[in-house]
Amino acid sequence: MVKFSKLISHWRRIPELVRVRQQSPAWREITTRYFEIGTPSYPFQIPLSGGGTVQTTSPNELKVFWQIFVSRCYRIPPDCATIVDAGANIGLFALWAAREIPAARIVSLEPFPQTCRLLEENIRTNSLQGRIVPVQRALAGETGERRMSAFGESPNHRLVLRGLDGDGAPTVTVACITLAEFLREQRLETLDLLKMDVEGSEWEILFATPPSVLRTIRHILLEYHEVHARFGYQPEQLFAHLASAGHKLTYRKEDRSRTGLAFLSQA
Repeated sequence: MVKFSKLISHWRRIPELVRVRQQSPAWREITTRYFEIGTPSYPFQIPLSGGGTVQTTSPNELKVFWQIFVSRCYRIPPDCATIVDAGANIGLFALWAAREIPAARIVSLEPFPQTCRLLEENIRTNSLQGRIVPVQRALAGETGERRMSAFGESPNHRLVLRGLDGDGAPTVTVACITLAEFLREQRLETLDLLKMDVEGSEWEILFATPPSVLRTIRHILLEYHEVHARFGYQPEQLFAHLASAGHKLTYRKEDRSRTGLAFLSQA
């Protein structure tokens, strides 16, 4: 029975194996790394079909590549001309979005210094300097400086939440800005798409953003996370706040760890 269930699970992933071959001529190396076969080394440069490359420095970054380029966990309305990518990491979403919508202008925020340098490198390597703008800052509930965890691989770095002292893990100080101030700074009177993957900070960012500002955003692509119980955040509260600004929840998927992906659009 166990062997049969494993066989079924592999058959279900055949569409992904087809897509990884479409995305890169190095599909074999990508697949073995993703399924943790052998002992692959990093950094690993992924050549992209049609030109361009992506530099990954860890297994988690490669898994994010698989989620975005192969599993296609995100979707973007085709008429999005302006995109803010909050929690850009090394730029995988931005690179994918630039390929999906060649006319889009993308502003990518990544506060962690080393990760931001990799973001800038991936932008230069793919000759996208004119279309993807890297910004070394984090969105937050207040403008100012905050501590950010420096433990583990880059996709797991996150702001230390207000009121928590952390667990003694190493941190770095990063610059933060509210969403409202950032949109004003970038002269984005309207925004087609806000993509957020900010490892738990989405709650404070969005609750601190007035409905009048949220109304200027057409679509929100949001990864939300379970945060410390003392803050009492519930997804329904967040969706109600966004609904007060006219955003209708059109898609939502949540895993066992209560991490969810939601897509909202102006009604």
